[in-house]
Amino acid sequence: MKKIVLLFMVLALSVMVIACAKQDESTKEINVGYFPNISHAPAMVGVEKGIFEDTLNGVTVNIKNFPNGSLFMDALATKQIDIGYVGPGPVINRYLQGGEVVVIANASKGENVLVVRKDVKFDNIKDLEGKVVATPSTGCTHDLILRKMLQEQGIAVEENGGKVKRIAQKPAAMMGLFEQKQIDAAVVSEPWASLMEAQGMVSVVREAREVPWDGNLPATVLVVRKDFLQANPELVEQFIQAHEKSIDFINQNKKETIKIIAKQIKTITQQEIEKDIIENALNRVQYTSSIDQDILQEFANLSKELGFIKDNADLQNLFWDKIGR
Repeated sequence: MKKIVLLFMVLALSVMVIACAKQDESTKEINVGYFPNISHAPAMVGVEKGIFEDTLNGVTVNIKNFPNGSLFMDALATKQIDIGYVGPGPVINRYLQGGEVVVIANASKGENVLVVRKDVKFDNIKDLEGKVVATPSTGCTHDLILRKMLQEQGIAVEENGGKVKRIAQKPAAMMGLFEQKQIDAAVVSEPWASLMEAQGMVSVVREAREVPWDGNLPATVLVVRKDFLQANPELVEQFIQAHEKSIDFINQNKKETIKIIAKQIKTITQQEIEKDIIENALNRVQYTSSIDQDILQEFANLSKELGFIKDNADLQNLFWDKIGR
């Protein structure tokens, strides 16, 4: 009897393996999403240098660009994209709301800085009380970094009972608001911080290594739809290999990477950014596929504490079991 049961188990496992292999073989295209941010350089390089398509062995790579994490996560949930690059904030929030998303690698860390308008007096974080501070969206990575900085100084945004007025604005829109003196400060990603700095609008008052988690909080992670991962594990592993090749290229070819980023940002946003600005921005970013899961758990705990997460903040099943730390 035991032999019969064992035989059935072996047969069932064989069928599952064959089915998965067939699904991998039948997948002819993959839809990839990313933003025109410096921290998304592995995606830009992977597209521009043909690394994705070369590594994926004939699979067509379709690209979609997004202005923020919420829209990216919506596209992932509705199967408009299969895999892509996004900040940890939107991923954690959506996962804890029941979203079928899996983190499979890191892409970058650092990058996020606090900038203050040139004519605004700033000596320490407490000077932000009574000021208007912008973040790209509510509950995003930048927003939580801001709230954490304030929390460490015993102050808060108005939504959390404090005196700092926080508004949500796209980085491109922030530039006009700084010129019109409608905002006093912002937490922004690169290249926007270096661009604002170069145009004399702002001063960077907290560098990437000086914000919470000392610049080790992932700025961008690589995620995949859970059902796509289950159906195409080998293809996902190949994409991770391509992702790591892109990171190696960035770390070994800085000058060419700068040209690629400049070209991609201009194509996506119609905005031309000088190469020296991009070079400055790259100094605030580290590219790596290894991820500190403990930091992301702390990040999730903060999100729960601030009211963005209503129930359990446990991220144990967010990460693929093959992921490197």
